[in-house]
Amino acid sequence: MARNSKEDLIIQDRKVDSENEWNVGLALQRLGYEFDYQHYLGGRGVRGSVIVDFLVYTNPLPVPLFVHGEYWHTGTKAMEDQLQMQYIESRMRGTWDTPVIIWGNECETEEDALAIVREKLG
Repeated sequence: MARNSKEDLIIQDRKVDSENEWNVGLALQRLGYEFDYQHYLGGRGVRGSVIVDFLVYTNPLPVPLFVHGEYWHTGTKAMEDQLQMQYIESRMRGTWDTPVIIWGNECETEEDALAIVREKLG
């Protein structure tokens, strides 16, 4: 992970979408989790695939972890998110664990992100 400035946050050679994602990535790294950033569930470019912010390699199954900002994931978008979660849970059952959502207000600082990742992933 690289950080030259707040506008230049890089995880696994990809520009980070938000500082919240950056904070969660740092927390995962500090806690020793292996993960893929911006992982395609179902395959890249495949109809019905979903981009997961972090696929965290936990035992026995990897956990899809989403970092949702309140602005983009409320109202109508919240219903779409709920359908997406149901789709992931039904389609990926036995391959992935239950998806986890971390909200922006839960990871505004590196310390907050560390605490919420610990709480939600164990």
